[in-house]
Amino acid sequence: MAELKFDSKLKLVSEWTFELEGQVYGPYQNAITPAGFGAVADLISRVPAPWLAIGNNTSDSFVLGETFRSPVSLVTRDQNTVRFRTQLPPPVANGNHEKFSILFYASATPGGSEIMFNQLRRPFSKASNQTLTVECRVHIIAGG
Repeated sequence: MAELKFDSKLKLVSEWTFELEGQVYGPYQNAITPAGFGAVADLISRVPAPWLAIGNNTSDSFVLGETFRSPVSLVTRDQNTVRFRTQLPPPVANGNHEKFSILFYASATPGGSEIMFNQLRRPFSKASNQTLTVECRVHIIAGG
């Protein structure tokens, strides 16, 4: 199992191998093109049913302790950046929160076949007279 890291970065590695007459050559790594990074951003922006989930679990894990979820209001892509924006009006998601996640393939009912894409551990409070806009930006960038 991979080490749990809350500062994890997405890394794309493209490897090639060649097999000729039983001899294997490689793997060889190559660069991913700017258009390739844009294609990955496009795929992320088109994942079905993105939802924002909010939880109150304080553990150092990917357990959310979900207390609220809402469909993402708007998904946009600008080159290699995908933005998931959700507006939470005064009557909803009030109180103290510990974790925020974007879920893919989600619905109004927790515990289905959704996939937790990411998670932010950050205490945050919202009062019943406030509107909160939550934006999660995913940048697909080259780097080491």
